Amino acid sequence: MELPFQVIETVNEPREKDLFSAQAAQQALAKGWRNKLIWGDNKLVCASLLEEFEGKVDLIYIDPPFDTGDDFSFRVSIGDQEVEKQPSIFETKAYYDTWGRGAESYLQMLYERLVLISELLAPHGTVYVHVDESVEPYVRLILDEIMGADAFVNSVVWKRTTAHNDPKRFGRIHDRISVYCKSSTRTFNRVRGTYSEEQLARYRNTDEHGAFRAENLTAPHYSSTRTVEWRGVHPGRDRQWRFGLAELEQLYDDGRILLQADGRPRKDGYKVYLDEAGGPVLQDLWVDLTMGPTAGERMFFPTQKPEALLERIIQTSSNEGDLVADFFCGSGTTIAVAEKLGRRWIGADLGRFAVHTSRKRLLDIPGCKPFEVLNLGKYERQYWQGVTTGRNDDAYVQLMLQLYRAQPLDGATIVHGVRAGIAVHVGPIDSVVTIDEALAAVEGARELGYKRLHVLGWDWQMGIKETVIDQALALGVQLSLKRIPSEIMDPRAREKGDVEFFEMNYVDAAAELKGRSVQVFLEDFIIADLELVKPEIQDKIEKFSDYIDYWAVDFDYRSDTFHNQWQSFRTRKRPKLELESAVHAYDGTGDREILVKVIDIFGNDTTKLLRVSVP
Repeated sequence: MELPFQVIETVNEPREKDLFSAQAAQQALAKGWRNKLIWGDNKLVCASLLEEFEGKVDLIYIDPPFDTGDDFSFRVSIGDQEVEKQPSIFETKAYYDTWGRGAESYLQMLYERLVLISELLAPHGTVYVHVDESVEPYVRLILDEIMGADAFVNSVVWKRTTAHNDPKRFGRIHDRISVYCKSSTRTFNRVRGTYSEEQLARYRNTDEHGAFRAENLTAPHYSSTRTVEWRGVHPGRDRQWRFGLAELEQLYDDGRILLQADGRPRKDGYKVYLDEAGGPVLQDLWVDLTMGPTAGERMFFPTQKPEALLERIIQTSSNEGDLVADFFCGSGTTIAVAEKLGRRWIGADLGRFAVHTSRKRLLDIPGCKPFEVLNLGKYERQYWQGVTTGRNDDAYVQLMLQLYRAQPLDGATIVHGVRAGIAVHVGPIDSVVTIDEALAAVEGARELGYKRLHVLGWDWQMGIKETVIDQALALGVQLSLKRIPSEIMDPRAREKGDVEFFEMNYVDAAAELKGRSVQVFLEDFIIADLELVKPEIQDKIEKFSDYIDYWAVDFDYRSDTFHNQWQSFRTRKRPKLELESAVHAYDGTGDREILVKVIDIFGNDTTKLLRVSVP
């Protein structure tokens, strides 16, 4: 099923100068390519990409889960402390590496996605499927069926770590990468490997040009022109000089040949410099690409791969400007390397932490080109509703109540259930919860005698929290707005009970206007659902900004896509969060809206709308 993508954020893309033309902005966005970071189920994502990208992706690398049965966590730092000062860290769920019915369901998951990936792949394109040794035989069979056995190119063995202790078997220290291509016209650039310590030791000599090793100037076989004496040295019986006499003279004049004590050339004296050797020719065993536990690129994301591994793959099987895709992008290694190497890219992942981590990683690249953050929005939710409740709205409401651990309320229309004496209203799956809808639920709860109400929603009308909370209190009802998490569509999260409904947080920001320039100040941030914040996390919070991982500002918001025109976020190297934006200058006069987006350490986003009047 092809579903339409929704652009939820545009990053590093300046607004059109025409403030009042949203259509002009959309047309400008459509003119050129924008790299794409997509949040959603990659099966739906791949299917939805087919309309525009069938047969157009030059290189696809995927590192799917290995079906270990484990759940992996992502480590998040709290506050401004630097790494060497041992910052406070907590762990949150990154993804589930279990598929319900073992190998059968795992391989079915992979099969469905590889079918779509094969359709997206260009005729000359290459796909790399990275799995561990226990899964690789099955993956090879699947790829043989989908792409044909003659599409197989290589099974690359990658040594991922130097040691792994296991008392009952040999340590497992490698993965396998299956390489397939649709045709012999595939892109394959000769990329050199890196030398081992043993190989580097051969370059033990140095001169004014650098480190070098000495190689033989002669080679086997007789030649009438090369099996001759040169500068008092003969190559030997049934041997010849590797170079013609004119080339030998040039090498001699350039100081490229070591000499004997008497000044004659040494037959083993040809200098080969390290910087011109280019590294060893790559084979299908890669043992030179590991990432240490303290590597600067490490994101504390499970199963993160080193950038050097993706550099090798991308440089080998694509050219500058080609389109590279990764549909299990995780911490964003593939798309970050593609960005640095001048490739276009598409990345997708189901996890909100994966998308958030990838966004920060891309923004940390100097000169990062504009990219879009997309999802399938209400269309993905509608699809999910169709396969779970058959597009039956009553069944959908009952499922939401069950997951929220609330009991249905018979006979009520606007108040759908009750949880521990609290009324519950379930918002629609395909639209925002409006201010009018929330106030109607408040009135319904009041009429039924409830003094507390929880409204569950996927999306919200702008400014709803500031508008309805106080009005509800005036009616004698304490209102909480609870966000329905996207994880609810993952059956593994539902089965494990890892679905948390976070209340909309509170953010306070101010815009200071001086002439036609404005600066935004982040003044307060409150996690509304403190009961969901474990005590060990609360104990580490020293100030409101410790709860914030990222915030961004759209200085010219027009009730459309959020344009990230400035941002501040934490990294391992720069853990301190700025609380003042850069100064933004407006070109014209008039009323402007500023949208502030804050993402907390749990990955939840909250927005604040500000208004200024430019003189």
